[in-house]
Amino acid sequence: MQLPVLSTEQLVLRPITEKDTAALFSLFSKEEVTRYMDIDAFTNITEATQIITYFRERWEKQEGMRWAITFKGKDELVGTCGFHHWNKTHYKIELGYDLLPSYWGKGIMTTAIGQILQFVFEELQLNRVEAFVDPLNAASSRLLGRVGFRHEGMLRDAFFEKGKFVDADLYSLLRREYDREAIWQ
Repeated sequence: MQLPVLSTEQLVLRPITEKDTAALFSLFSKEEVTRYMDIDAFTNITEATQIITYFRERWEKQEGMRWAITFKGKDELVGTCGFHHWNKTHYKIELGYDLLPSYWGKGIMTTAIGQILQFVFEELQLNRVEAFVDPLNAASSRLLGRVGFRHEGMLRDAFFEKGKFVDADLYSLLRREYDREAIWQ
């Protein structure tokens, strides 16, 4: 089964393919993009090739999904968004996203997340979407608030990343709280 193409007025969210290798390398080689992620900034283009394979395998195994964020009329990847750690037993999934810094603060990720939330709640019939955010990443916390997520608390030393233990703020959105109208505002 192919990952579906999702679209909004300005965006097309499509499967990530090999043609995105250079754009993914550009995205993930920026320290400001990977600062709060569990990966180091890319230093070799083969890392982009490997992550494309990883995203594809996660979808094929029904363990996650990741879309390329592109603008309508232009097919160049400017970011990615999607889900990982798909727990079918408990009807929940974890949200992840990233965007080229030149597009930060323009509402692009708010729109993209709104579209993929619609997909997981309405098409996949999941009950819970979680997001883990570094407590220092205020922009990500604000974004999640805009799309309806609630802060549940901070998990101390929740992850071991880049050689150290890091805390994580846990956010969630439940299906019963999901209001499509609120996401588009």
